[in-house]
Amino acid sequence: MNKKFAIIVGLQALIIVTLFWTLIFYGKDEYEKYRTEQEEEIESPSRVNELEGVNTITLPLDTQLNSGIQTAKIERTTYQGEIKSFGHVVSIDRLIEAKAQYLNLQSNIQLSRASSAQKIQQYQRLKSLNDDDKNVSDLAVQESLANVNTDKNNISATELQLKNLQRTVELQWGKELAKIAFSDNLAPHLSGLLNKNNVLVQISLPLNAVSPLKNSTIKITPLTETFKPVTAIYVSAATVSDANGFGNTFYYSAPAELLRIGMRVNVEVDPVSGDESKGVIIPSNAVVWYAGKPWAYFKHATHKNADSKSISNEFVRKPISTDTEIDAGWFNQGIDAKNEVVISGAQLLLSEEFKYLIKNENDD
Repeated sequence: MNKKFAIIVGLQALIIVTLFWTLIFYGKDEYEKYRTEQEEEIESPSRVNELEGVNTITLPLDTQLNSGIQTAKIERTTYQGEIKSFGHVVSIDRLIEAKAQYLNLQSNIQLSRASSAQKIQQYQRLKSLNDDDKNVSDLAVQESLANVNTDKNNISATELQLKNLQRTVELQWGKELAKIAFSDNLAPHLSGLLNKNNVLVQISLPLNAVSPLKNSTIKITPLTETFKPVTAIYVSAATVSDANGFGNTFYYSAPAELLRIGMRVNVEVDPVSGDESKGVIIPSNAVVWYAGKPWAYFKHATHKNADSKSISNEFVRKPISTDTEIDAGWFNQGIDAKNEVVISGAQLLLSEEFKYLIKNENDD
């Protein structure tokens, strides 16, 4: 009896399992058909079309208004770019040492000339006495003449040493800075270097930058500090290159209050008058980021719908440059100023386009 009962229960279980899988097998196609129909019923019409490899988003004007999408005309502008670079504070100890050496040589020459003048007078007196019946010996006259010639040779040697010093300093520092060592009449920015009220700053500028003009200025700040920019005045072209080999180098004189020898500095050079670039302003709120790059949406065209009562606008996403920031946004070139740019709702347009891209990938 127990054996028959177990067989009956087993058969019933087998029938139930068979019926269950039969129901799933035949109901699967119906379920997929129903789900597809439901999705097709709620799927919104695609607003994105591809034209010559470019995605265009078409939106009715009512949809734009409801979504808060706004556009604005692009403004033309001109831009004078600042040149930003680096520099470092240079020690002028060797220049000051050269000045001390120069003063010492000058002093030696003056003393030698004074001594030589006395010896010349002595020689002339002895020579006159010798000529007058040999009142002094020929030997005394010869010794006096030898002393005169020795002083002349010493003076000539010291003067040559002085010229060599001047030549060396000019080669090392340039003629303008050499004035610190060899001139007493110095401009304020040079005398400031000598009395340590100023420091000498060597800066580098790009090779295509215009060379500084006399008495022109730049703004510098210590590399790791947040002080207000310091105004430095142009001195001359530098005679040595930057350690990093970057561009042309120039010397500037700057107040020493915040600057120390060896300190690295940031440099900002005002643009040269007349050196302007023409372009347009892309407002900051028009920029969207996609794939790590900046973009903006522009109104591409306006269409009247078939009923001639409603209007639709086409929008196209284009890459822009964020290299040059200005007060109103970003300076760009190569964009037609007649276009309108989306200044509100650009992110919504990107989402709409992104949905289209995902759909295409799934279809593939």
